[in-house]
Amino acid sequence: MASRAKQGSRKTGTFREDNTTLKIKLRGKDNVPLSMQELRECMLEAMLRLKEYEKDYRAKFATIYLTVINENGEPVRINNANELTIYSYKAAADEHGV
Repeated sequence: MASRAKQGSRKTGTFREDNTTLKIKLRGKDNVPLSMQELRECMLEAMLRLKEYEKDYRAKFATIYLTVINENGEPVRINNANELTIYSYKAAADEHGV
C-alpha cells in the first residue's frame, strides 16, 4: 500500500510529485450550487486565465465532470448518455492554410 500512497490517492490526499494535470476548481460563493449562467461565467474566466499560456502550451485533452441538479438539489441527466462531446472549432481558412 505504501506504493499507492506514493503514486497518489484521493483517500490520502497525497499526489505524485510529477503530477502534471492542471486542476481548475469552479465554486459558487459559500459553496452554493452555481446557476448555469454562473458556471458559464466561471468557465469563461478560467479560459481567460489560460490565455497567457496559449503561445507556449497545448492541452492534451480536457474532461469536465459536472453534477447537474434541479431546483430541489437532486441530480439530473441532461440527455440519455448524460454526456456531451465538443470538438474544437477550425475555420475553413485554418483548414486550407489561408
